Amino acid sequence: MGHGARLLVALASLSLAGLPCLQADGGYPLSVTDDAGNRLAIPRRPQRIVSLTMFSDEVLLELVGPGRLVAVSSFASDPAVSNISERIGTIAHRLNLHPEVILSLRPDLVFVANWSEADAVSQLRAAGLPVYLSASAVSVAQVREKIRAMALVVGEQAAGEELVARMDRRLEDLQRRLQAVPESRRLTVLDYSAWGAAMGRGSSWDEVVRRAGLRNAVGDLPVDGWGQVPLSKEKLITLDPDLLVLPGWVYGEAGGAEAFFSRVTGDPALRGLKAIRTRRLVRMPENLRATTSHYMVEAIEFLARAAYPELWSRP
Repeated sequence: MGHGARLLVALASLSLAGLPCLQADGGYPLSVTDDAGNRLAIPRRPQRIVSLTMFSDEVLLELVGPGRLVAVSSFASDPAVSNISERIGTIAHRLNLHPEVILSLRPDLVFVANWSEADAVSQLRAAGLPVYLSASAVSVAQVREKIRAMALVVGEQAAGEELVARMDRRLEDLQRRLQAVPESRRLTVLDYSAWGAAMGRGSSWDEVVRRAGLRNAVGDLPVDGWGQVPLSKEKLITLDPDLLVLPGWVYGEAGGAEAFFSRVTGDPALRGLKAIRTRRLVRMPENLRATTSHYMVEAIEFLARAAYPELWSRP
């Protein structure tokens, strides 16, 4: 099969998968559908990109580098929640969704979260800017799909495939190691937030837990509208997880994570918890615990190492 035929087959496959499809000649103009179902036209390969979500910040830095990013989200420079804070020094702007400021930068493509303020998005579109609404990924499969879609939009398909391949190689290595832990020996884990809740089934955390060879202690319980399971102390004691994950960061509270750790470990009612008795307490960095980008693989590895450190003492 010749190169041209292979390209057409690949494009057809992407179209069937629901991803945006390039013109048959592999060039622009490009017509795509974003995560909110909106069609947008991109006349040429974007050179001045504004990214206003942590997912697009982290992925675009891999795909296009800092040279084509004129702005990233305000959270990107905060090492507590960002995995790229040390790599964005040459990107001049850290922004929130302020249309006037964005327009002043003369971008040719803007990525925003799909829950962003509709009026602000409308202002940008009325000015003729392509605005791509991006939804959060909650699974590795969705991360792969969104990386490939983003790579198509910015004209960096090869870089997108390499990023996906790096993810998959690391996941394959991890699964090889986890084969040494039979299902009957898989530990339970619970992420206990400062407001007394844990992430339940269908969340990105639940995906991280499963792929790390663990069982989510609240995975069978009903979740609220935020995907969380509210927990009383009595319920936490009943669940009694093997591994207890406590926050490494609490929004808006300097020292909040340290204070919460002290409260949990010093609470007489919780001293009987298996995780406290065996010192299986983990303070997970928020930039890993909450990530929805390719850094989800690092979150999976972090949790697996915390649960089964012996798997890394062998070749």
